Amino acid sequence: MTAGHDGTPENDDPFGYLYRSEGMEQPEPEAPQPRTTPRTSYNSVQRVGERRPAPPQQPQQGGYGYPQQGQKNHGQGQGQPPYGGPQQQGYDTPPPGGRRGRQSGQDTPSRKGLLIGAVAVVAAVAIGIAFAMTNGSGDDGKKQADGKATSAPVTSTAPTTEPTPSATPTEFASPKVDAATLALAGGAQQSNQWPGADAANGTYVDHMGQPGASATWTVTVPRDDSYTLFISYGNAGKDANLTLAVNGTPRSNAVNLNNFGHYTEWDKAWSNHTYQWVDLKKGANTLSLTCVPNTNCGVNLDQVWLKQGQVTK
Repeated sequence: MTAGHDGTPENDDPFGYLYRSEGMEQPEPEAPQPRTTPRTSYNSVQRVGERRPAPPQQPQQGGYGYPQQGQKNHGQGQGQPPYGGPQQQGYDTPPPGGRRGRQSGQDTPSRKGLLIGAVAVVAAVAIGIAFAMTNGSGDDGKKQADGKATSAPVTSTAPTTEPTPSATPTEFASPKVDAATLALAGGAQQSNQWPGADAANGTYVDHMGQPGASATWTVTVPRDDSYTLFISYGNAGKDANLTLAVNGTPRSNAVNLNNFGHYTEWDKAWSNHTYQWVDLKKGANTLSLTCVPNTNCGVNLDQVWLKQGQVTK
């Protein structure tokens, strides 16, 4: 068809193999005869339906990491595979029969880094939660300390059968009692002739100088103990004394009612007072002041009172 080609149009169909069934290929073309005329075109014309022979296989060039043909293996010792060769496994070379990347039982550095980062994040979150809970409980305690709590905690106590300890004993002291209110007998009687007495309305007990005259006080004390009886009186004459009886039993020592201020006027003699120690039992007790015969008992009784223990004032 064109100069420089011996083919025919029948064998120049490059797509003929697509619609021809097997066993119907055309016979291979005969070998070309040696030509004497130089070829004037690089495009060969082939007959329609004729298959071209396959070109000869060229040696495959090596890829990255493989030496080229004819290229010396620089920097490698004799018998040592080149860097990246099939016998050396690393991150760029998959293991035999396996996938590229992580080897069996080992993590790559990137996965290890991700794992360490995740653990650090979890630890930081846990520390933050613990800190927040700690601060929350501290704020609640502070609010309760400031009195801002809305409700007080409810507590319950179980009933107990243990006896309650008694209170610490305190010193007993009776109030001052007017002598005019005591039980009078033997001629003793109330009087307010001489003013200045401390008793209510200035009323005192007179006529105690008669033999057998008496004034009895009934007093109640909290326990068996020693007590001090105080007596205030008026005396503007000679020193006097009365016999004291405790619960009906007279004492051998008399109660001295002396004129300590050497008074001569009865309305100015109310500053005298005396005392005597007595042993009393728990509960009610009677204390009686009586004038015995052949004794000077010329005094006016103003008030009486009692203190626990042996005291002087």
